[in-house]
Amino acid sequence: MASTLTPKAQQTREHILETALALFASKGYQETTLRDIAAQADISLGLTYRYFARKEELIVALYERLTAQTEEAVAQLPALPLAARFGRALRDCLARLAPHRDALGALFGAGLDPNSPVAVLGEGIGPIRARVWSTYLAVANGASDAPRPRQAPHLATVFYALHLTVILFWLQDRSPGQRLTHELLDFGQQMLGRLRPALGLPPVARALARLARILGPLFGPPAPNPGETA
Repeated sequence: MASTLTPKAQQTREHILETALALFASKGYQETTLRDIAAQADISLGLTYRYFARKEELIVALYERLTAQTEEAVAQLPALPLAARFGRALRDCLARLAPHRDALGALFGAGLDPNSPVAVLGEGIGPIRARVWSTYLAVANGASDAPRPRQAPHLATVFYALHLTVILFWLQDRSPGQRLTHELLDFGQQMLGRLRPALGLPPVARALARLARILGPLFGPPAPNPGETA
């Protein structure tokens, strides 16, 4: 695990990862090999294999790094109204992703391929998805107008689905400075702010619960182990 590495080993691991991301951006994910990465990083292939036995492990390392950064950022969010807090979380997320935009674009195919071991909605990335879902639960629960306890998990599921949708939109947005993405975020925050008072209405609450149930298998919390009690 990266957390058990010495500072020097962690620095080497990060150097390999940064080199890989640069090559993915310039050369493409499929066309880049571990040998290419080792040569560009000026590190032996054998040492590279010690840190990353397969190319897919580099993508998982990127997912884990970004997830840890998201957890830290959400923990520091002020107790804003729900709409503003969610909008802030998304904007902060895109700011963290911006340095890796080209690399993430190169990973687009592998990330969306349901048969890929690094598919963002695949089983292999399940633990990471669970962590991101939990951050959006924290976004909802930490709002100054936090929803009812029963609604917070539903909102976390919908928020996570919106999170991935916005990232996909942002990756494809060719407007100057991704202007359309920022307009989308502004619009979404305004709509959520207007809808927030209605969450207490039974028809709206039932609709939210139904939407969360539909999205749940892909974007919801991890299923409990068979031995766990409700």
